Amino acid sequence: MYSKLNTSKIVITGITGGIARATAVLARQQGAEIIVTARSQQKLDEALKDLGTNVTGYVLDVSKADDVKQFFDDVGPFDHLVTPAASSMFAPISDLDLETARELVDSKQWGQLYCVKYAIPYLDKSGSITLFSGTVTQKALPGATMFAAAGAATEASARIWALELAPVRVNTIVPGIIETPVWTNLMGDDGAKEQLQHFADTLPVGRIGAPDDIAKSVLYLMDNGFVSGTSLVVDGGHRLI
Repeated sequence: MYSKLNTSKIVITGITGGIARATAVLARQQGAEIIVTARSQQKLDEALKDLGTNVTGYVLDVSKADDVKQFFDDVGPFDHLVTPAASSMFAPISDLDLETARELVDSKQWGQLYCVKYAIPYLDKSGSITLFSGTVTQKALPGATMFAAAGAATEASARIWALELAPVRVNTIVPGIIETPVWTNLMGDDGAKEQLQHFADTLPVGRIGAPDDIAKSVLYLMDNGFVSGTSLVVDGGHRLI
């Protein structure tokens, strides 16, 4: 389906998240060579067991600029960069833990920025960068201050980078409610199940999103050479309700 990807080398950071893993699996099925990262060797080893052949892994904390630079120096030339960031937090501003808030920005905003900056010397001019935001940048959700702030910064930056780095294409995926481990980490198994069912009952499409829904959108942005500077919303109609 994605004919241009079968000879591509794709870097995907944060492979332990559901979206990153689904993207790696789908891209590998198209014949691409995949480079993935995780924060710890244990998490990386667990992910690699499920990904099969033609996948190489590195331990990397994207919030550390020097480590990110060294990573891209080690990887060398490649075609596409995909930078999901799975960290999240929910709290009203009155209860916001400032240290946790800073860690989220370091991971989601600064982490994506570091990846873009240090990928530039090695990224093919016909390639692409896919960043990630969330629909809370467009639809207010109480408690999502930091997630919205980091996502909005990413979307704005991506439009600028699409001009600065042209002809490299830069786009942002804006996912809606996706069933990933983030929800369980925030609310526990029972709380996550209840909250996700609530969203499924209210969304126009009648269900919440799956990581594969986002992975297909990522591959579309990598494959379509006429899309740049866009924020692609994949939310099951969440903005409409």
